[in-house]
Amino acid sequence: MIRTTLKLAAAFAGLLLLNGCNLDDESSWEATTHATGLTNPRGLVFGPDGRLYVAEAGAGGALVPTGGPGCPIDINIYSPYTAGYSGRVTRVLANGSLEAVATSLPSVTDVSGASYGPTDVAFIGSTLYVLIEMGGCSHALPDSLHLPAILRVNADGSTTNVVDLGAWHRANPPHFVKDTNPATTDQEPGGVFHSMIAVGDFLYVVETNRGFLLRVDPVHGTIDRLFDMSIDDREHNPIVMTRRGEQFQVGTFGEEEGPAELAVFDENFSGYGLPYASLHPLVGLAWRSGRLYGVEIFPHDEAWTPDSANLVRFDDRTGLRREILTKFASLPNGLVTGPDGALYTSNNGISGPGEGSILRMAPHAAAVSQP
Repeated sequence: MIRTTLKLAAAFAGLLLLNGCNLDDESSWEATTHATGLTNPRGLVFGPDGRLYVAEAGAGGALVPTGGPGCPIDINIYSPYTAGYSGRVTRVLANGSLEAVATSLPSVTDVSGASYGPTDVAFIGSTLYVLIEMGGCSHALPDSLHLPAILRVNADGSTTNVVDLGAWHRANPPHFVKDTNPATTDQEPGGVFHSMIAVGDFLYVVETNRGFLLRVDPVHGTIDRLFDMSIDDREHNPIVMTRRGEQFQVGTFGEEEGPAELAVFDENFSGYGLPYASLHPLVGLAWRSGRLYGVEIFPHDEAWTPDSANLVRFDDRTGLRREILTKFASLPNGLVTGPDGALYTSNNGISGPGEGSILRMAPHAAAVSQP
């Protein structure tokens, strides 16, 4: 269910304009449903064609881990896993209808019922890439798929693995791992590669479990470690990244239900500052009209509570956090600015088949004049 802070008639919106009201003020925003029928939608991006592309994690499948040497079944508190090929990348048309771009992509489901597979999408020029979050034998998928990975989506809808993130992760352990006991840890041995953005010819990837920030050259298949956020012997759990100018903003999930962080890195990732008063776990960041917006998935002290997401804005001068929409979505993921100036996020990112949707958020006058 979508909850909005205010719903006004178009005539009243016009009256506000005549009276000089600032329609970009946080009291005038609303969220509307842009598309429905998605299965565990996650990251999203607008393509060069102006259409919205969405990664759908899918709903797993009937495959189970084989077990045996090199393929443990119980690897953390979320195992055992099942898997299948129900993930996909979908294009959303202006009227909200859906078109399949790539189908039959790897998808895994943990013991709680949450599914993970295609988790983000990005364009470099006209080439589309999709990030597969997890994989491997312990997740009931063949090691021959070389997952987690970034796949290039070809013109015919097929995919090509351009970089094996799992192999890199095995060869490059983090500075700090808090708990390695499969009976108590929530850590994924192969990492959790949750989001990515395109900058120039590179893909910048956020690995959540171990705290890695990576730069990937998808043409040559190379991976550079930009920063290891576990360097201070803490689990920061970075999960999303955006960029403006020479700075990169990275939102975190926080540690053990503590407040989230909104870290700002320079272009060389030599270190970071914390200029913003962040609070709840951030799963989406986007710049709109020179202002930084974030999607908070739930309150940090009420983890995984549905229908509790906030859209917030961070003041670039004071660092203060301001709530724009409260309890407007349920377990959302990702945030992008559309060519129409509105913000878009995936809703019901952890739900049943076909229960996911895309929400469009904008000041009320813009919301009622959607193209």
